[in-house]
Parts: sequence; structure tokens; C-alpha cells
Amino acid sequence: MSDISSKYTYVVNEKQTWTGIGLTKDAGKYQGVVYRYGKVSFADEDENGNMPLKFEWDILDSNGLSKEDMKEDFFNLIGDILVDIMDKQIEEGSMEYVNTDNRENDIK
Repeated sequence: MSDISSKYTYVVNEKQTWTGIGLTKDAGKYQGVVYRYGKVSFADEDENGNMPLKFEWDILDSNGLSKEDMKEDFFNLIGDILVDIMDKQIEEGSMEYVNTDNRENDIK
């Protein structure tokens, strides 16, 4: 199995108003899909002591795939990618918390 980081790359639009995640050829049938994450949080602790990661996401470019093509393996993939991104940001000390509930505009 390949390293999860080989399955994605960062994608910026021409006007640099957003940064998305582009899935690479290593992502298999989802190659070419571009998406971005929204709100990320943790669900309530379950009976096993786990706190599942919850996140919102938006497709920016489906690369011709329909919503029905986005199966459980797609959601698992983008969840694993999110964990990888968060792990790297924690290691680098670059993780940033943005409280979207109190934002007055779109400037960080």
C-alpha cells in the first residue's frame, strides 16, 4: 500500500481565493477530483473511548464523477487525508484554529 501523502496534492485556483485538495493517480478512480474541507470537529466519545473525526467538505471539481460515484471508500480516503494533513501541521507547529462562529468576514 502506498503512503497516503502520495494520493493528494494542494491545488490553488488562479485568483488564489481558495486552496483545495487534488487527488492524484495514486487515489485510483478518484484521480482528478478536487475538494476542500470545511468545519472540522470531533464527535462525542463512543463506548470504546474513541472520538470520531467529523468534517464538512465541498467538491470543487468532480472530474466527471457523480455524487453516486462517491462511495464509502471516497469518504474514508478524504478522512485519512485530513488526518495526514493535521498530523503534518501538528508536527510542523503550523496548525491554526479559526473560530468560524465569531468571524466577521472572510479574512483570517
